[in-house]
Amino acid sequence: MNFTLLERPLVILFFCLFMAGCQLIPYSDKEIDLAEIKEKIDDQTPNAPSFQDFISSIDDINIQPIDKGWDINSLLAALYFFNTQIKIAEKDYQSTKSNEVIAKFRPQSSIGLEIGSGNNANDDISKDIAGLNLLFPFETANKRLIRYEIALNTSQSSYEKYRLVSWNERLKLINATIQYAFQIKKIQVIKNELISKQAIYNMSLRRFENGINDQLSLQQAKLDLQAAENKLKNLQLEQINLRKSIAQATGVRVNFLEKNPILTDNIIDSLLTEIGNFHQNQLYQQWNEEASLIRIDLRKSLADYAISEAGLKLEVAKQYPDIQFNPAYLYDFGDKIWTLGITSLIPNIEKNKALISRAEKIREAEATRIMDLQLQLVNDTDNVVLILNQAQEKFENAKNLLSEKENLLSSIQKKYSQGLLSRYELEKEKIKLYEIDYIYLDSLYNLVINGYEIEKTYHKPFVSKLIIEKQPNE
Repeated sequence: MNFTLLERPLVILFFCLFMAGCQLIPYSDKEIDLAEIKEKIDDQTPNAPSFQDFISSIDDINIQPIDKGWDINSLLAALYFFNTQIKIAEKDYQSTKSNEVIAKFRPQSSIGLEIGSGNNANDDISKDIAGLNLLFPFETANKRLIRYEIALNTSQSSYEKYRLVSWNERLKLINATIQYAFQIKKIQVIKNELISKQAIYNMSLRRFENGINDQLSLQQAKLDLQAAENKLKNLQLEQINLRKSIAQATGVRVNFLEKNPILTDNIIDSLLTEIGNFHQNQLYQQWNEEASLIRIDLRKSLADYAISEAGLKLEVAKQYPDIQFNPAYLYDFGDKIWTLGITSLIPNIEKNKALISRAEKIREAEATRIMDLQLQLVNDTDNVVLILNQAQEKFENAKNLLSEKENLLSSIQKKYSQGLLSRYELEKEKIKLYEIDYIYLDSLYNLVINGYEIEKTYHKPFVSKLIIEKQPNE
């Protein structure tokens, strides 16, 4: 097509405006290299310089060198530095926060160029036509501000979701660590029991060979020994799975975790001290008052409610149709034509009612969800004190029982030394008393696990004061 002298400037102007609105961002692909990922996993070691720098940057928390063993602080430090689930939640939050910037933009305007030709039916001087038109959308009822409000609340909800993921990963690590600590203690008891049962079986075999015991007694001793061996194997298998859970939560490979021991006695003793302070000083009274402000899931539900509230506000605002201004200029070889068009959608009242009704129901559902969480919080906080009191009482009884067991065992050992009991009778009595060790460990576990339950209920650091979270503006 041959452009006239006037059409050329219009085309050039349109092209300049179009290019001015384009800021081309090049695409760069990023392929997944599994070998590279494997190498990164291998680099995630407790001795990595980046992790050591991270530990050094933590203030007010004493984290002992990992080469001396893993305590709860060093395990949590590894979790906050290496855990992949926390990193995923953090990236999701950062991407969601970008919507705040996007929501601030106004609807885009447009520009158009029209070039045409007539059939010269009226003997016009020229059949060529050129024109330029613009489109300016105008939103009514502050819809842009409402969308920004939705974006802000969505960012808050995403941030609380990141915190909730971080907290749940922390709880999983604490729970697995406590179970692992008691698994080791149970294994120690079952190994001692196994020694006694092995001795009973060996003596039963000799007695059977000498005609003192019958076949039934020998078979019973063998079954008891096999049952103890099977119990030990099950405990050791559970111990392996617990180590894997701890390694997964901390974000390191199992063999890296196993290079240094987990300081189980240190973890149990520190928990007993914290639980004692919590119980004696009645800190739960203050924590109960703060619970509704601290619980992360409740804060997330409040943000979700704010989103539904703004969503309803937007549906109400949509009843007011937006307006589009469409000025245009047309040049027809001498004729200069200016036009101004105004366009707006015709509102559908019934559709608006349906959309508003749906938004109201969503808001009601979020409000009910908050009520459910509040009820759960009240019941959880009431239950913490009851369980703690019962666990403390049961543990004190178990300690007394264990003390009596040690006194009884000492008397039995004395009788054996005096020749009043045979070795066979001694081991029989010792086997009976191992049940007291299991009762003591169960009661100790029920008390110590309250540290985990306190954190789970209040969403407040208790087992360890170490907690690291990204701030909303980061």
